[in-house]
Amino acid sequence: MSEYGCMPGRYPAIVRSYNQQRRTCRVEIPGLTEGGDVLPEAEIEYSIGDKSRSGDYETEIEILPGDTVWIAFIGGDARYPIITGCRNPQAGNSVDWRRFHHKNMELLADELMLLIAQSDILIKSSSKITLEAPEVLIDTPITTFTGDVSVQGTGDTSAVISGNITVDGNINATGSIIDVGGNTNNHSH
Repeated sequence: MSEYGCMPGRYPAIVRSYNQQRRTCRVEIPGLTEGGDVLPEAEIEYSIGDKSRSGDYETEIEILPGDTVWIAFIGGDARYPIITGCRNPQAGNSVDWRRFHHKNMELLADELMLLIAQSDILIKSSSKITLEAPEVLIDTPITTFTGDVSVQGTGDTSAVISGNITVDGNINATGSIIDVGGNTNNHSH
């Protein structure tokens, strides 16, 4: 390519539209695109590890119209912009937080997924939380439930508890309560 039109370096730009299927954006480049009939279409540079277009776990980066971005030009050719990252605002930034947002998210690990916090971990949902596994182990000195608890098992056993149980309130049973092989249905004071 000749030196004519060579655009080295990075340039500030503004996303004006996003094509989810193509993973491309139409971008406004201040000082370069004024008066143009059609804004240039920019590719999005994904970080290594993100599979944007192929493989079993395709992913998408959320980009919205109005987002401010940095662009470069592939081979320095002004016809082929590529979004290399987001521009940081100079004011109003949050401190001590790293956030990711998208309509849906999935974390995948071939073996172990490890989440460690030096303090609390809070998981919130506006509908429900589902854990699916062949076995769930909760290893803690104390477990507190602040709402109702429902246990639904299969076969003859719905719940097995080893250790003492303290109940502050009534126990309502629709079946038999077995006491070390005995039956408490006929128990009286």
